[in-house]
Amino acid sequence: MTPAVVIIGAGPAGLAAGAALRRRGIEPVILEQGDAVATSWRRRHQELRLNTIRWLSDLPGLRIPGAAGRWVGRDDYVAYLERFAWHARLQVSCGVRAQRIDSVAGGWEVDTNAGPHRARHVIVATGHDRVPRVPDWPGRAGFRRPIRHVATLRRAADLAGARVLLVGAGNSGVEIAGHLVDAGVERLWMSVRSPPTILPRQLHGVPLHPLTVALRPLPERVRDRLARAVADHAFGDLSAYGLPAPRQGPFERMRTTGVTVAIDQGFVGHLTAGRLRVVAVVDHLDGDDVVLRDGARLRPDIVLAATGYDPGLTELVGHLGVLGPDGRPHHDAGGRPHRDAGGHPPAAGLWFAGYRPAIEGTLRRHPIEARRIARAIARGS
Repeated sequence: MTPAVVIIGAGPAGLAAGAALRRRGIEPVILEQGDAVATSWRRRHQELRLNTIRWLSDLPGLRIPGAAGRWVGRDDYVAYLERFAWHARLQVSCGVRAQRIDSVAGGWEVDTNAGPHRARHVIVATGHDRVPRVPDWPGRAGFRRPIRHVATLRRAADLAGARVLLVGAGNSGVEIAGHLVDAGVERLWMSVRSPPTILPRQLHGVPLHPLTVALRPLPERVRDRLARAVADHAFGDLSAYGLPAPRQGPFERMRTTGVTVAIDQGFVGHLTAGRLRVVAVVDHLDGDDVVLRDGARLRPDIVLAATGYDPGLTELVGHLGVLGPDGRPHHDAGGRPHRDAGGHPPAAGLWFAGYRPAIEGTLRRHPIEARRIARAIARGS
């Protein structure tokens, strides 16, 4: 029997979509290329904790247990997603890699390593951070030191005693920097192109995440001013440490670039105490050395890139005209793709879940997107 809906990806966005459909009496099939749900979460470094508070990070119908704490760790979150899939009675086919989606009569066909799957609707939920992005610096081919993306780091302790150049000061860079210092790296340099807005997780013991949710109806410029005031109150002026105030507020920057705010987990304390040093942008690589744009030379044991991710959707849907120049899906708040550059609307029944950045956290947005998509599918849109 051909399912009405195929969902690609069994992370939180895909599971949320599946549960929302089942609540409307629609039984989806979820395809997951890994051997279990939450594959990408299992691969993240063991020190990872959610920057969003526990009670605003769960999926509808099942709470994250209080024993997981205020800021949920990686293993507790993976265990929660496993329980959620069971609780929601979702049909997940693991070990199935979706390779290409094509429009066919009556819907869509998903070509996979296990054969084709046909459905009237397909929801793509493979994650916005599927493919790590590492800059192709001049001289990289002859560079004699290892270069890794932070996505490949399993434990910060693996780099204890090393001299590390960390490139990038987004949320993942700021988070990893704190863990690396805690783990005992010999020296840590951080190469920064655009100074981030850094916010504390909580202020005077009060978590800030619920505030970002409450402030969402306010104009962007007001939210940016409030965020700047909070950052100044919490950390003061960090210009003397190489981090001047950013030119854009965090909400404007997320809207225009997709880059989220950085959340402090000890980073600022390490920076002001001199346990890490901010340096200029990398210009090129030269043998064992990294040459910075200001002419300085560093000789790290390893270069660690915290330089972002791509969704990796080109092979899957690139031929359908639903991706922007940056390779990311362009869709409305209900998951429907926008018209392509030629003005042609994509065929009905293709949806995207989990690709729109939100400063209050993507985990908070997943259930909202899932409900909208499920409602539209149930209505026959």
